[in-house]
Amino acid sequence: MMEQKQIKFAFALDLFVSLPNMLRYIRNLLAVTVAMMLWACGDDDRFWVEGVVDGLGTRGLQLLYESGNGGVHVEELQAIDGKFSVEGAAKDYTLAHLLTSDGRLVARMLVRNGQTLKCVFDIDNPYNIQIKGNNPSEEWAKFLRENHEVLRDGSHDDANRLILGYVDGHKEDLQSSALMLTQYYAVDDESRADSILALIAPEARPDALVAGYRRMVSRLNTAALEEKIRSFNIYNARGKRENYYPGRASYSMIYFSGAPGERRDTVTPVLHKLVDSLPKRRIQVLEVSMARDTSIWKRNWRADTTAWAQVWVPGGPANPDFARLDIPRLPYWILCDSLGVAVYRGSSLSVAVDSLRRRIHAKNI
Repeated sequence: MMEQKQIKFAFALDLFVSLPNMLRYIRNLLAVTVAMMLWACGDDDRFWVEGVVDGLGTRGLQLLYESGNGGVHVEELQAIDGKFSVEGAAKDYTLAHLLTSDGRLVARMLVRNGQTLKCVFDIDNPYNIQIKGNNPSEEWAKFLRENHEVLRDGSHDDANRLILGYVDGHKEDLQSSALMLTQYYAVDDESRADSILALIAPEARPDALVAGYRRMVSRLNTAALEEKIRSFNIYNARGKRENYYPGRASYSMIYFSGAPGERRDTVTPVLHKLVDSLPKRRIQVLEVSMARDTSIWKRNWRADTTAWAQVWVPGGPANPDFARLDIPRLPYWILCDSLGVAVYRGSSLSVAVDSLRRRIHAKNI
């Protein structure tokens, strides 16, 4: 009996001594539980995109996305030695654009709350991307990476065939909608693009995603009107580098050509007359061909005896050097001054020429 009392006393003493430790343990456990609950709630309310952009260095970036409530969000961030991290909020999947602070496209991805995307991008090649964090973005990045040669350097027809083949085999997948919205070449053929998009399963082309992307494009289009024409260096038809910069003349007439069935015979005489009538210090003309393939461009070049530079860019209006200008159709003209400020944008060559002559006359130059 005495032995039982001793055991009970020892147990009670041990419990008394360890009680503060137990209470401390319970408090810590509750704190950890509450923290995990708060963290989980935060996950549901935000998304994260983080990673590295090879070759970027230390520069500003922007993440543009449509949140689904009709507003385009712009998240500003600073990359340090190419490394970046940014967060946003989108209840449903939406297309996000990562851009440099001067508007150059780095990459696109699909984002949604509760996800963290780990990314590796390349400042010189928006097709050389790796994304981990959600399956649609991973598969989209894989397609771009594995087909970068055709998408970046091939003809528009070849790229469209490639995209259509993928969409046909992935009608249930969200990345098919992303490809059609961002990569399919639909200049002068928007109705066909819309009909193909309609073949994708409704759950893989949610109205909010499509409408949100188009609202974002509208926002970018407005910004494009204020974009300056910057210097660039592109190969010309002779295989040599063509260096262009606006300050070389008072005004630049940039002719974006390459539309199927385009009547160049109505354009080149006007440009020849323009070039012959003004000194080089007053006007420089540049033709940027966005033809579906180089054979069309070179055939036109051989037939011309032009007095202006001619270059061809792969990817058409989506080419990284020109995407920010948002060329809506072909042919298209941009008239800019020596600072690169666009003073006319449109599809009428006669209006562009009249605008140029009025400005030269007004300045008496």
